[in-house]
Amino acid sequence: MKNVIVSIVLVILVVLGAGYFGLPLLIEKETSALKAEVQDLRQRLQAMEEMNKVAPLTLDADAQKIITTVNALSRQMNSLEQSGKKEIAATSEAIKAQKTSTEENLKKQTETVGKTLEEMRLKVQELGFHSTIANIREHILKARMEIVARNIGNAKTELDVIDELIASAMAAASDENKRVLGELQTSLKKAKSEIESDLQSATNRLNILWNEMGRLLRKA
Repeated sequence: MKNVIVSIVLVILVVLGAGYFGLPLLIEKETSALKAEVQDLRQRLQAMEEMNKVAPLTLDADAQKIITTVNALSRQMNSLEQSGKKEIAATSEAIKAQKTSTEENLKKQTETVGKTLEEMRLKVQELGFHSTIANIREHILKARMEIVARNIGNAKTELDVIDELIASAMAAASDENKRVLGELQTSLKKAKSEIESDLQSATNRLNILWNEMGRLLRKA
């Protein structure tokens, strides 16, 4: 009987040690054996009490010690179970709070990254637009030089390049700039049709185109 008590006490110490170091999930496993031991002792005590009713006997020191130990173990087991439940509940709440915090931080980071990428996309688009407009002005300058040199064929080639560049710029332009570029493209087509019949009018249109492109750069 004493060996049984020692074994029970050792089991309690192991369980308490595990709970102390934050292993609440072992409680149910460890206490199941302890419950069986306590239940066995209670049944044996009950049998002793029944026998005592039939033939009253004075409880000796060992029997009294067993009763005291069983009661103490029962209280410790109940306390352990309650403590374990509280620790599990607290851990669950902590995990839940951490999950919520992590989700909120991830959402904020995703929004920040998305905003940054959109800003970068707009910046790249803006730089591309500026580069195209600057390229258009370069070809306008070349076309005027060809006109002055009376190289009409080369001038027409430059105007074709300008037409393509305007179409490219419109793809990256704002609605307002698209409207302006559309009007300038119409003026360019007129210059192309006039370059052989009215060289001065074609030159004037190119001058206007040059100035308007410069205005778009300054505006942007």
